[in-house]
Amino acid sequence: METGRPAVMEPDPVQAELVPPREVVAGIRAARSSGWTPCSDGSPFELRHAAAS
Repeated sequence: METGRPAVMEPDPVQAELVPPREVVAGIRAARSSGWTPCSDGSPFELRHAAAS
């Protein structure tokens, strides 16, 4: 899921924002309503979800 936040890459010490649980839940719900089935084989499911402000 793309959240608009920088990815945390090791070993570079980059200040990163954590994704709050409510945004994880919102992303999962949006993906499920868009057809994502987590137990199905196949290509990765791409979902772009804007970060809450």
